[in-house]
Amino acid sequence: MSRWIKIPGGRVVMAVNQQGDVVGYGCRRPVVAETERHLIGPLYADSFDIAMDMLCALSCNVFGQNISIAIW
Repeated sequence: MSRWIKIPGGRVVMAVNQQGDVVGYGCRRPVVAETERHLIGPLYADSFDIAMDMLCALSCNVFGQNISIAIW
C-alpha cells in the first residue's frame, strides 16, 4: 500500500469512525500503460455506504478519463 500512496496522479482515502477506528480505505492510480484510465483498488469498507462515499472521493477529480475498479 505504501508504494501506491506515492504514485504521481494517484489518490488515497481513508474512512474513520467517531471512535477513531479505520472503517475503510482505498487507492486510485493512473494506469501506466494507458494515458486515459485510472484504476481503483484496493478498496476495503465496513459497509456499502462507506464504500460508495470512498468511490466518490477517489473519483471526484478525474475528468475525461475512464476509471476501472479492480475486483479480486
